[in-house]
Amino acid sequence: MSEMQFKINGENLEDGVPLHIAVTALDQFQKIVDKSYLGISGSRRITQKDRERFYIKTTEIKHGSLLTYFDIALQGVQLGLPLVSVYGPQNIWGATKDTFNFLKTVCAAVQNGQRPTYEFNNTGDAEVRIGDEVHNYNGTVIQIGKLALSNYQELAGMLCKKQLNEISAGSVKSEVMDIFLGPEDQYAFEVPTKLEKNTIELKCEVFDFNKYKNSGKLSVSETCQHVPIGEYKFSIFGNQDNIDYIYSMLKPVVILNCLVELALSPFGGEEIHLLHVTGIEA
Repeated sequence: MSEMQFKINGENLEDGVPLHIAVTALDQFQKIVDKSYLGISGSRRITQKDRERFYIKTTEIKHGSLLTYFDIALQGVQLGLPLVSVYGPQNIWGATKDTFNFLKTVCAAVQNGQRPTYEFNNTGDAEVRIGDEVHNYNGTVIQIGKLALSNYQELAGMLCKKQLNEISAGSVKSEVMDIFLGPEDQYAFEVPTKLEKNTIELKCEVFDFNKYKNSGKLSVSETCQHVPIGEYKFSIFGNQDNIDYIYSMLKPVVILNCLVELALSPFGGEEIHLLHVTGIEA
């Protein structure tokens, strides 16, 4: 790979970069590249052994804005010869770049009220139709896009006058960065949502809860319910006492009354964006 750089810039960064801004931006960038590794390797998560073999190595950090030079390190044949030879650092970055372009395209489409449709061929590649336009993507890029969308949403959300006006990454020698987000891209990866009118009853397990934000995560493991089996984010609706929700984590199963917020998915159809919990049954 040629020498690479990751940069964040903003009007208030000339005298130094607030540490929490730098850490958040770098963390989301690391997670975005991680998702490319996961998509290519077929792994579900980054293990300790994975991290020993695959990581982003920074070689220099400059001030004014925050500018860091980096390499993607991929070491050790124990990781598997096919991955090392076919999916080296250049391929991981190529997948990252292609995923960025893919997500910007399909997210812009749903924001404009269009619904991308996907047709996969025998090799796993996809033909994505948006209106009269046809785009072709590698199937791995689409899988990475599903994994990395939330990280791009977090990263782009940092783009505002008080924080950042540029987030970019790419080759030092290139005049155009592979990844570039400006102030107009703050909501580039957001998708439209709608709240269903009727409350549903949901049998689930609450496994995470933040008492300060009154939000958490739950797991649905039984079939024949209003939502498919899986894990979902939820928030408490209104000004409810959160004590019952804190204690609910001690129980294997609880029953929650919820309003479902659906998102128009850039990957086709609709998906559950958030569950608004209106009550918990004793």
